[in-house]
Amino acid sequence: MKNLKYIFFLFGIMACSDLEEEVFSEISPSNFYGNSADANVAVTSIYNSFNRAVGLYDFGMSSMVSCPSPKLQGRVPWRRIWANYTTSSNDALSLPRVWNSFYQGIFRANTVISELEGRTFEEDDDKRVEYIAEAKWLRAWSYFNLVQLFGAVPLPLAPAVTIEDAQLPRTAIADVYAQIIADLEAAESNLPVDKRPESEIGRPIRATATFLLGKVYMTMAGLPLQDASKMPLAQAKIQEIINLEGTNQGYELVASYEDAIRVDNNAERIFAVQQTQAVPDQGTAFSHVWGAQNRFTPGLGQFHFGFTEDFYFEFEDTDERRDVTMLSSYVNNAGVFKDYFGTAEEGDGSPWDARHGLFQNKYVDFDQACCDGDPDMIIYRYSDALLMAAEIENTLNGPTTVAYNHLNRVRLRANASEAPAGMSQAEFAEYIYEERFKELSLEFQELFDIRRLGKVEEVLAMHPENITWQPANTPYNPNFDLSPLPISEINANPNLEQNPGW
Repeated sequence: MKNLKYIFFLFGIMACSDLEEEVFSEISPSNFYGNSADANVAVTSIYNSFNRAVGLYDFGMSSMVSCPSPKLQGRVPWRRIWANYTTSSNDALSLPRVWNSFYQGIFRANTVISELEGRTFEEDDDKRVEYIAEAKWLRAWSYFNLVQLFGAVPLPLAPAVTIEDAQLPRTAIADVYAQIIADLEAAESNLPVDKRPESEIGRPIRATATFLLGKVYMTMAGLPLQDASKMPLAQAKIQEIINLEGTNQGYELVASYEDAIRVDNNAERIFAVQQTQAVPDQGTAFSHVWGAQNRFTPGLGQFHFGFTEDFYFEFEDTDERRDVTMLSSYVNNAGVFKDYFGTAEEGDGSPWDARHGLFQNKYVDFDQACCDGDPDMIIYRYSDALLMAAEIENTLNGPTTVAYNHLNRVRLRANASEAPAGMSQAEFAEYIYEERFKELSLEFQELFDIRRLGKVEEVLAMHPENITWQPANTPYNPNFDLSPLPISEINANPNLEQNPGW
């Protein structure tokens, strides 16, 4: 059972005009935040915006961020539209789940920050400061996802108390990033230095903020801002993380890639969205909607998307990441052996339809029902920091020994061979780009890498959902560098303009 259980917290406001009542007690924002226990309830409610079943990751980010990967293909049309760019602002299955979830988290974070900044706790006032920092980290992380997806977005920084407060125009991309940096710097100053105790597992520490600052700076160095001055800042922040490796203030590369994926809250995890069967609506449907057909329980496993056969063969046979990431054979719940590369024999379910690809194997829960899976949604791992360090070093200084060492640590941990020596700077950059798919697929980085590196056109031209299976043959349009805003938001906010072309 997970020790961290997120609390769904709602403020109710009651108004009476004709009834006469004697009020003995009342909970409101003005009197709720009286101590650290109250503040903790409010802060943990922010997390509930991100971890509800059939929500942000199993339906939203997996479509919008992972499906555009050229290593994926799939049978489900409402996911496919994000791969071949035939989506629209009317999408009701993925788009609102992303926009609404992140903004709900932001609105809750704004309330927490506003209420706590104007108070002092008689006891544990240092916890009040820590909770403000945690709320600012979550707000920064939410805006970081939103600005990478949509570009300029509304930037509320205080609780909305009027209609005008809720109908903000879009804020320029550079200004959104400036706020993200300000929040992360505040978080870095005031989050706990040491790893969290068991009762607070999964929540950020100072190094979590340092890592995210590094990733933000590296992203700003790429498209659309192309601010080269941020790359040295990214290098400095990631080096801080590397310097903390193996300490109680940092993270480390665990010995086994499979353990890095299967064991929740291990020493490699920098941040993950916590999921649990122990609390209703706090599990994930990912293993079901993305999983192999009838692998666990009859009727479960909808295999929405799978990996391409080409991607399977990009791995060396010794590379453990291949079989942890994707499934090439299994015995289903009826005892039937299924092999993607097998031949049909009597009583055998081999091969399965190549249209479905090789099923994902990264998020697996053998005892879940439809939507209550336990595996946490992996967002950031220490191996990502090492690959970032290799990419940054190559960008600034070329494929030095330092860059190779960071890259090879990740590869050798997975029992892959060392990267080929003698690559040029451009070759090394491309090698790192491909390595990130092997290491981090379905960890919700794919589209962000594609966009910051200016590869949207390249990927669209090769994506199997655009050129192979039911080819849309969508030609590249620069508008594809940003995602559409939900039409419901455009209709509700007269100050909100749609991204061009959507």
